[in-house]
Amino acid sequence: MQERKKQNVSNQNNLVVGIKGLKGGGKTLFLTLLLYLDYLNGKKIYSNYRLCFPHEIIDVEKLVKLDVELKDASIGIDEIHMICDSRRSGRKQNLLMSYFVLQSRHRSVNLYYTTQFNRQVDVRIRENTDVDVVCVNLGFDSDGDGLNDIFRVIIKDKRVIPPVVRSKVLYGKLLFSLYDTNYIVDIFNMKKVKKKWE
Repeated sequence: MQERKKQNVSNQNNLVVGIKGLKGGGKTLFLTLLLYLDYLNGKKIYSNYRLCFPHEIIDVEKLVKLDVELKDASIGIDEIHMICDSRRSGRKQNLLMSYFVLQSRHRSVNLYYTTQFNRQVDVRIRENTDVDVVCVNLGFDSDGDGLNDIFRVIIKDKRVIPPVVRSKVLYGKLLFSLYDTNYIVDIFNMKKVKKKWE
């Protein structure tokens, strides 16, 4: 019997990680943690929301053209269903994004994304997701400051068969200062590149 190696979600290359959970469940919190760990490991960080450590807001043209800069990098997309809605699978932006997911494996690029429900995301992205994560807000304020700060993270690693499922408890207070929860950028302003991609 072959022994299965325990793999961490962070410090890997060519990963696609989907993070699901209800509103306030800790999805963006966990996404930020993964990006921060990759930043500490020397990767260039791109995201569609504002982080409080060095990063660049993702540029749609770089993404869909697989720009040379998008190498040895990590990309975090909060609320990916706003870009690749499963109900609009034939749209150009869905096709371009799924193409990027397939090609990112050749460039040492990690892609992390969040969504509330798995079925909201284009099926081509779901099928190419290596690790599924579910975040749950446990509704517990550990330090009495009025903010729930304890989360459960359930990680299903589909890179091995049968998939490995682990559960961890995450203390969020240390991560709250790493991102701005009030700022989101629509990385697919397709008006800018409409002529190039139609």
